[in-house]
Amino acid sequence: MSLSVRASALSTLPVDKVWFVEVVEHAQSGDESAFNILFQYYNAQICRYLARMVGDDEEGRDLAQETFLKAWRALPQMSERSQFDAWLYRIATNTAFDHLRRRKFRWPLWKNHARDEEPECMSTAGPEEQIEEAEHIKLALAQLSPQYRACLLLQLVAGFTQREIAVSLNLSEKSVSIYVKRGCEQFVLRSMSI
Repeated sequence: MSLSVRASALSTLPVDKVWFVEVVEHAQSGDESAFNILFQYYNAQICRYLARMVGDDEEGRDLAQETFLKAWRALPQMSERSQFDAWLYRIATNTAFDHLRRRKFRWPLWKNHARDEEPECMSTAGPEEQIEEAEHIKLALAQLSPQYRACLLLQLVAGFTQREIAVSLNLSEKSVSIYVKRGCEQFVLRSMSI
């Protein structure tokens, strides 16, 4: 890419994204320290997301390592540098789906789950209620299909818009909207029956 084309492409991005695109470019060219920056930036988020997807903190951390290994190998073929986060979450989601298929999905309760990681919309007042609520949330999420769970977690935990979820999971925005709506409805029904 010529310098002027590259400069004009970077100038269309928000200022806070320019450094990020440059780090992704360096990582794509094989710079391990640049990839380490991306790893440090996303590791906690991906671990948390995967732990919720599979229902176990330790498995979530293991799957995060697998996700970053897959990302490192596939990074040279990634085309849209400014969409790295959506691309990474797609790899993480596919890794979780593969894992769930392999183990025929059994949802253990999270033993080491920190309460401050729950979205505020899923909280109650006192510590006893918070622990009970966290258990209800885990059990209700466990009863959702992996696709509904992924869409809900990407929206509530990762803070993705429905458009970003669609890009990340390679779905249409309409499908994401339906999955989020149905996932919320089923989540409410499941949480009331627990």
